Amino acid sequence: MAVTLEERYKGVRAPHKLKMGVSGCLRECSEAQGKDMGLVATSKGYNMYVCGNAGAKPRHATLFASDVDEHTVLKYVDRYLMFYINTAKHLQRTAPWLEELPGGIDYLKKVVIDDCLGICAELEALMESNVRNYKCEWREVAYDTSLHKQFKQYVNTDENMDTEQIEYIEMRNQRHPNTYDLPDLVGPAFFNKEAPADSWKWVEAGVAADYPKNGGLTLKHGNTEIAVFHLPDQTDKWLATQNICPHKQVCVISRGLVGVKPDGMITLADPIYKTIYDLRTGKGVSHPHLNLSTFPIKEEGGKIMVRLPPSEEIAALFKNLSDEMKKQTSFNPPKRGHHLENFSTGWNNERNFPVATKMTKQPSPVDW
Repeated sequence: MAVTLEERYKGVRAPHKLKMGVSGCLRECSEAQGKDMGLVATSKGYNMYVCGNAGAKPRHATLFASDVDEHTVLKYVDRYLMFYINTAKHLQRTAPWLEELPGGIDYLKKVVIDDCLGICAELEALMESNVRNYKCEWREVAYDTSLHKQFKQYVNTDENMDTEQIEYIEMRNQRHPNTYDLPDLVGPAFFNKEAPADSWKWVEAGVAADYPKNGGLTLKHGNTEIAVFHLPDQTDKWLATQNICPHKQVCVISRGLVGVKPDGMITLADPIYKTIYDLRTGKGVSHPHLNLSTFPIKEEGGKIMVRLPPSEEIAALFKNLSDEMKKQTSFNPPKRGHHLENFSTGWNNERNFPVATKMTKQPSPVDW
C-alpha cells in the first residue's frame, strides 16, 4: 500500500510539503498518525488519518474513516488532497488548514465522503489528470541531451570555474562550510555601456536560441563572469551586466528575477538577498550605493556579442575594491580550523558585517 501511495502521488504539487505513512498494524511503527495522511491496517482494511504533522508545533492526525478497503482509501485520498490543494493558503500545511476550515473534520468528511458540495467527481478527475500526465523531470534531463545545455555553467564554453566562494573547515570531525558574508562593494559602477573604451573587444556569448525568455545566462570572460539577459518583449531585447552582485559579492546576477515596473523600468532582483537593480542602467534601486557595470550587446546572425574590457582589468578592479571594503569594515573571516573551539561569530553594529571574536572557554556539551 505504501508503494501504491508513493507511485500515485509522487507528482502532486501542493501548497506545502506532504508526508504520508502506512503502518501494517496497530503498533504504528511508521507513525502514520503524525502525517498529513496516514493509514493503519486493521483486520477489515485501513483506518485513515488526516492533517497531522510533527515539527515545532506537532499535531496528532484525526481519524477520518475506519475499516475502509484499498479502493475506497485511494478515492478518499484523491478527493482529500485535491480539496486541500485547491483551498489551502500558500505554504499552509494540512494541520493549520483543517483548523481554519469552517466545520473542521466533520465538514471535511461531508465534502470528501458524502459529496455535499457535488465536487468529488471533479476532484477525482483532477487527480487522475495529475497521475496520467506525471513526468519525472530528473529522468527527462538525464536522457534528453537537448536539456543538458541548461545546466552548463557558462553559455560560451564547456569550461567550469569554481565560483562557489565557500571555504570548508573541520567541525566535530566533519567537513562544514565556513560561512560568512563578504562586505558590500559600495560605490559607482566601474563600467558603463554608454562610454566603452577603445580597448574593449567584442566577445561571443553563445547563440540566441540557447537563452531563456526573460532570463539570463553567464558568459565566461577570462577569469571573470558577465550576466547576459534575453528580453524579447522589451525594446532592449538584450542586456549585459557584471555577474557579481555588489551585495555580499555573490556571483548570481544572471540567475536573478527579472520584472517590469509600471513606469517601464526593467528590474532585476538578486536571487539570494533580493537586492534590486535597474537592469538597463545598472543603478541600485533598493540600495542606491550598490551598482552594476553595464556593457554594450548586440545580436548578429543569431549569435550574441558583448563588448567587454580585458578580463584582467575587470578582475583587478573588483579585487582592489573588495580589499578596500574589507579594510573599511575591519572584515575578518573566521579562521580555518575547529570553528566552535576557536571562534564564534559576532556582528559589527555599525555595518552589519561578521567579525571573528575569540572564545574564552572550551564549549560545553550544551554549546554543541
